[in-house]
Amino acid sequence: MKQNARLEVVAVKAETANQLGMLVEINAPTLETSKIQRRPHGVVFVVDRSGSMGGGRLDLVKNTIGELIGRLSPEDHVAIVSFDTEIEIHQPMSLVSSINPQALRRNLATLDPRGGTNIELGFRAGVEETKKLPSGVEATLILLSDGQANEGAYSPEQLGHLAAQATEHLVKTSTLGIGTGYNEQIMSHVASAGQGNHFAAVELADAVAGLQDEIDGLLQRALELISCEIIVDVPGAKITPLGYVRGNQAVDHGIKVQLGELASGESRGYAFMIDLPKSKAGTTIKVSSVVRAFKINDAQALEEIQTIEIEVQEASGFVLPQKDEDVVAEVMAYRLADIKRRAIDAAMGGDFAHAKQIIIQAQGDLVFMLSNFRNLSPRVRNRIESEQEELKELLEHNIDSFGKRATESMFRTNQSKRDPRKRGH
Repeated sequence: MKQNARLEVVAVKAETANQLGMLVEINAPTLETSKIQRRPHGVVFVVDRSGSMGGGRLDLVKNTIGELIGRLSPEDHVAIVSFDTEIEIHQPMSLVSSINPQALRRNLATLDPRGGTNIELGFRAGVEETKKLPSGVEATLILLSDGQANEGAYSPEQLGHLAAQATEHLVKTSTLGIGTGYNEQIMSHVASAGQGNHFAAVELADAVAGLQDEIDGLLQRALELISCEIIVDVPGAKITPLGYVRGNQAVDHGIKVQLGELASGESRGYAFMIDLPKSKAGTTIKVSSVVRAFKINDAQALEEIQTIEIEVQEASGFVLPQKDEDVVAEVMAYRLADIKRRAIDAAMGGDFAHAKQIIIQAQGDLVFMLSNFRNLSPRVRNRIESEQEELKELLEHNIDSFGKRATESMFRTNQSKRDPRKRGH
């Protein structure tokens, strides 16, 4: 593991409150696929089988789940639950090595569209299956739905609360919405509260990419339990993380944030805003980044510390140093999540033209950045280019699909995650 911590500038004006961005880039080690060793994991597929899942949707989901189970380790555990207004267990929580593929296919063959949509019922049944796991085994619950909750709990807050409670028992929840009829507020809220991922399969074939990405994230994981402490050695400094973090807490002179996992060979940037109080000229402010993680391959606890010094210069004649372009760009990338949220709100409020105008303005800002920033690292440039392309694609959606894809895009921007549709690009 390597970290590279950088500040927007390393000199500030004396007797003036200052705000500056900070980028902490973490690089996971590259592991040979054959040498990636991990602890057993539980996976629960919770599948909406309501009547609207006809037209090939349910068949595609069943076939994809069957293929993905074959990629898991024999020591992993799997369960498959379907729901409408009732529950059916097609595969109780079992070791992958003990599952009979023919029997599983026969069980899945009985999964046909019917009935209404009670997401709460399906979710609770999936959580019950995770309770059958051996003590200490973590689980991922993957909720797939194409509709609106019309029985049981139906508000994003209620269902998100259930997902948050599940994390206390080592269960993370990811969601996959299919088509243009599902409630994106529910699905994204459940994924966020459940510390998982959210994916919008507006096109049916996208469901395969979303499910594959979820399993790949498990199979290729190299670092987990990643945390970062940002410490500033002056009283009164305020540190704010940008984007999604799994938790944060105050520590002496700073904060500690929980960041999740990284795949083998993955590099990701995490951004912060630091508000500095007025300081006297000649003062040196130290900003430290302490990154800790658990390396899965050899069960090794890792720690890296990096300290950056900020020079406080006389106000008279002060010239702002040239800003670090990577830091500026990464901060802008994370702030795109708020811009997308404004566009979603405008579309939901009935002003689709304004929603598109918000996206067009953001797209123009990124084009300007790509044209004028000459020192971007390959990783950051690729992120900005990907965001710019994604904004362009959002403009191609109609009002029915815009909210779905924009919500997913906002979710991934907050987590600095790639679009699984672009696998291999």
